[in-house]
Amino acid sequence: MALRRALLFALLFALTAGCGGAPIDATTGTTAGAGATTGDAATMTATAASGDPSTSSMTDVDPTTVDPTTSEPTTDAPSPDLPDATDGAPSCARRPSVQFVYFVEADAAFDPDARDRIEAFALDFQQYWYEQLGATFLLGDPIVEVIDAEHDALWYVETPDGIHDDARWFRLGNIKTEVYAALGLVDFDPSRRVVNYPTTRHDGRVGANFGGAWMDGDDLDCMAAQGGVTYPFDEQGPAHCMGHVAHEFGHVLGLDHTGPEEDCMQVGFYNTVNGDGMCSFSEENVAAILADPDNAGWLDALPGEACTSDG
Repeated sequence: MALRRALLFALLFALTAGCGGAPIDATTGTTAGAGATTGDAATMTATAASGDPSTSSMTDVDPTTVDPTTSEPTTDAPSPDLPDATDGAPSCARRPSVQFVYFVEADAAFDPDARDRIEAFALDFQQYWYEQLGATFLLGDPIVEVIDAEHDALWYVETPDGIHDDARWFRLGNIKTEVYAALGLVDFDPSRRVVNYPTTRHDGRVGANFGGAWMDGDDLDCMAAQGGVTYPFDEQGPAHCMGHVAHEFGHVLGLDHTGPEEDCMQVGFYNTVNGDGMCSFSEENVAAILADPDNAGWLDALPGEACTSDG
């Protein structure tokens, strides 16, 4: 009996060896090929990525997987990047975007045609930057946010804003504070930059600060005509409608008053400098925008692309 059991064991061992069975990889449930190793530590470790949307793209990651040696959940293994929650348009929660704002003072009337002009202008502006940089920004959802202001137009001009000592900038500070409160943003917000158009003209004074470009009522009116002009406060003559805001948005992108005279960052947006044509940005200014780490992740869109707040 013992002899028969020994012979049967030997026969079973020989049959198993002859099949050339490969070891099972415990991490995948598949057989490891020739020269393959199982449970490679390099595949079991994930590198944490920065969550700052101004410096990196944000992706959803499944935080749990199963350690095959313990059958317990662990967060050490990488998971594949998941797509946006919606098909097509990227999520506004994941990609920084530029929000255009129609700011309607309490003593002014909302004009649906003006809102539509801002939206068309925003798309043209997005295209303009793509032509300048070979890259452009993502538009928000909606492309134009309408804000019904809390005060009459003169209140923003006359009321100290708690930011500036110079009364000439009270209007900018007051409007900025109200717009950011309405949109849930902070100064230099990492998720959204703003281009704001009030309904009422004051003195033509505009500015760029706090992560936004703050225009005047003339800059809204000039959208009504192709090649329309606006009249900045310094009375150097009419300025190109898009060139004027391009200058301010150049500041948002980190530029000072640099470049040749005809550059948008100098006085190229005035018709007296460039005729009735549109100004552009010098190679040096383009290079500075693209190299600025504060613009990382902001210029990853194509013309016509807007994010979605769904999902």
